[in-house]
Amino acid sequence: MSGLEDMIHAAESDLGLGEPNKIQDWYRERNGPDFAGNFPWCDAAITFWAWQSGNQDAVTFGSDYALTTAHAAAFRTRGQWHVDVAGIQRGDIVFFDWGGSDLKSTIDHVGVVTGVDGVNVYTIEGNYDDVCARHVRHADWIAGYGHPRYVGSGGPRTGFVTFPGKSFFVSGRRSPVIAAMHDRLVTEHCNGYQTQTDKDVWGTGDVRSYSLWQHQLGFAGSVDQPGSDADGIPGPGTWDRLKVPRT
Repeated sequence: MSGLEDMIHAAESDLGLGEPNKIQDWYRERNGPDFAGNFPWCDAAITFWAWQSGNQDAVTFGSDYALTTAHAAAFRTRGQWHVDVAGIQRGDIVFFDWGGSDLKSTIDHVGVVTGVDGVNVYTIEGNYDDVCARHVRHADWIAGYGHPRYVGSGGPRTGFVTFPGKSFFVSGRRSPVIAAMHDRLVTEHCNGYQTQTDKDVWGTGDVRSYSLWQHQLGFAGSVDQPGSDADGIPGPGTWDRLKVPRT
């Protein structure tokens, strides 16, 4: 599999990862003894997630990066580099300068964008405080971002969200994908929601509404019947038919 959501899913799979870790081991095995010990791994993490999700051509152009300045330069060489945050969206590779400049030469850190809400840019980053975690960033620290051309979408701004896997749909998960799914279910008259707040958080209303969608497609039973087909948990077939738009 490859595509924007596969990249995000790979990053989410490593949330909580400390150090030393498998990403450092993987990068060292590929790139030699210069990366011995507990080396900085923020861009090695981006590289790892790209290769693990089949997005190496879109995100790292078939190469490996541990040096953030070189990675940013590769985006610029291909006309895929954007200064500051104008137009930044889910799936973009965001580069930080803790000194507050927009200069590629002073980039300190990198992450992958999972969503944008007003002035907030939501990310997953490796090696910030020695762990892989979610963060909320703002323009004052963002030097710019690279815009990958993900396979099958022409970029992360068009098309439909690929099925992110059943493990994605857990209570409390917050994602723009869930908000987009919420809107599609309501449009399809599968509205089992008691509220329209926190649309981007997976909860019981999503389970009820998705069960209605499954039932509409001919699945038997309901969310209240253990073992029924219409259990309210997305699967690849029903997800593809819902056509959740990329945000």
